[in-house]
Order: sequence, then C-alpha cells, then structure tokens
Amino acid sequence: MRIYWYWPFAREEDFALALATPRADDTLTLHCLDRLGVPRHSEVRVDVRPTLADVDDATERSLRWARSRVQTYRGRARARADAVRTGQYDVAHVAFLNQYTDIVDLSRLGKQAGLVTTVHDVVPHRSRLPRAVQHQILSRLYAVGGTIVVHHEAVGRELVESFPVDPARVHVVPHWVSPFRDPDDRRVLSDARRVLCFGTLRANKGVRVLLDAIERLPTDAGVSVHIAGRGDADLERAVLAAADRFPLLTAEIDWITPARKAELFRSADLAVLPYTAFASQSGVLHDAFGNHLPALVTDVGALPASVRDSGSGWVVPRGSADALAAGIVDAFADEAAWQRAAAGARQVAIDQAPARVGARLRDVYEVVVGGAGSGR
Repeated sequence: MRIYWYWPFAREEDFALALATPRADDTLTLHCLDRLGVPRHSEVRVDVRPTLADVDDATERSLRWARSRVQTYRGRARARADAVRTGQYDVAHVAFLNQYTDIVDLSRLGKQAGLVTTVHDVVPHRSRLPRAVQHQILSRLYAVGGTIVVHHEAVGRELVESFPVDPARVHVVPHWVSPFRDPDDRRVLSDARRVLCFGTLRANKGVRVLLDAIERLPTDAGVSVHIAGRGDADLERAVLAAADRFPLLTAEIDWITPARKAELFRSADLAVLPYTAFASQSGVLHDAFGNHLPALVTDVGALPASVRDSGSGWVVPRGSADALAAGIVDAFADEAAWQRAAAGARQVAIDQAPARVGARLRDVYEVVVGGAGSGR
C-alpha cells in the first residue's frame, strides 16, 4: 500500500508513529512544514518531505497576516494536490483540516486516492466567524471528509451529535504517546513539587485562570509553577508580568526545542491543563503520558474522560481559579494518590505506544482501500 500523510505540524517525536504505521510491503510519504522541530530524516519505508510553506510571522489580524495566510493555505493545498496526483497513492490521509480550503480540495483529493481525515477539534477553539456560518462551513467540510479518524470516543460523539456525520464513517484511533521514558521507569514525587504548564499560549488554554490560581495558592504550599511556550502577545506579557510578581512562578516565553521540552517534562511533578474551551484531545496531555507524569485538567473536551478512565490525574471545573489552586494542592497532598496517577499515565504510554496505534491506523486504511467509506 502507498500511503500519503498531509501532516503540516508533524514533530520530530511523531516520527515513531510514521515508522510504526506501514506494513512490510507499504511505503509512507510524510508531507510537513519546513520549520524547526519537524522530522528531517527518512527511512526505507518512510519518506519525509518537509517542503510545505509556513505562514509569515506577522501581527495577527494585520493586512500582512491575512495575506500571508491566504497565500500559504492555497500554496499548501496545491502542493498536497500535486503530491497526490503524481504519487499514485492508495490512501491520502489529511491529518489537519483547513476549513477555508478543504471544502473544495478534499472532494478532488478523494477522487485520486482513498481519503482519510483526522478531526482534532470538532469546532475551532477560537472561531472568527458567526456561529451559524461556522456550523454551515464545518458541516460541508465534514461531509466531504471521507473516512474520519478521531482520537477519543468523546470527540467522535460530539462530531456525530453536532453535525450530520454517519457514525459508520468515524473510527476511533487513540492518540499515540511518544515514549519519552522507558516503560519500566516508575516516577517518584520530588520535594520540589514542580507544576508545568506547557504549550501554545491561547485564550482557550486558561492561562489567565492559572495566573489567578497562582495568586490563590497558600504561601506554605511548597510548589513552584513553570509556564513554557509562545502564543498570543497579550498572554505572553501577562505571564511575564505575573512572573515578576509571584516568586513561585517562572516563565519561559520562547519556542521550546524537543530536547528542552523533554527536560521540562522530566523535571516536572504535575502537568496542568487549565483549558476553558476545548473540543478535542490534547497533544500536551499525551506528552505528559509519555513522561509518566500525572495531570490536572479541566472538564472540557476529551480531557476529563482521558484522565478519569486512565486514573492518571485529577479533574477540576473550567474557569475556576479557586478550584484550580485547590487541585494543585490536592495533587501533592497524598503521595500515594500521586503515585497511582503516575502509574496510570505510564500505563497509557504503554497501551498507546506508536507501534499499537500505528497498527490500528493501518487497519483503517485497509478498510478504506477495500471501498468502505473511502469517499471515492
């Protein structure tokens, strides 16, 4: 089988999934952005093409910002179409959807190869369109999405309940967990009680709620909080200002290299995901799983089910700084409970290792090539 992956935002640590998905007689082409942190090497059965253009680093909502995105999105769609047209692929898997270009382009793509799409966010975290217009666009997008992969049953339910999507088209393939630690490695709670908030700083990530929660932490809590990542300029400024005010908070407002990310997760004792709006599964949560790190999450998207089902952490109400602060304290109050949560995260890393997830994804492709839901 010849497999094409359109995966603009592939990371170096995701390469393990690309290696695990093809069978012995298969080949896989990974088409991704030309940016820092993407896979740069190919193997016998996996050809990495980091040739997709990145967007211009301009101020959001400026004319330059809008022009850059229009040009980049069109350019990526053309590059994808050219690759599929000339590559004679059996399956084309679009791992990231673009609502502005894919309504038209996916229909064409599905005539050239068995079409698979991944729906990460049933609705955008931050929509720039009126709700009715947004719903209409997404309905049309999902209608032409071929066979749809989601990473959690909760995401699949929301997709089917909110949009006219046939459940037979939806396949649940768990989010892979990059194995940052050895499977036999059992974490031990450190005396530092380090809390890590990692990832892109956006309004829906609950960063301001976390800053309010830090102010509410008891002076004798004995914890430290580290926020690492880049994002919205106003949130970057807010985090840096809070780090100046609160001795227990440190900030690393920068693009984080894979090596530095591994170091941050390795030295942390708790990952915190204080999201206020979310309609998908979280890569950051799975980075925590890969590091056998317990997590404190809010009750949005697939986060609570993922943590409760695996016993890998704690869930608090979204938007409540008081609940978040109490959750941080409670996570460290019972060392035995923390150890059980770490064991739960470790088990997820074992159960959702790239080899297992890749095999399940390859099974979906077998269904598509067989004609069930290919969209051709």
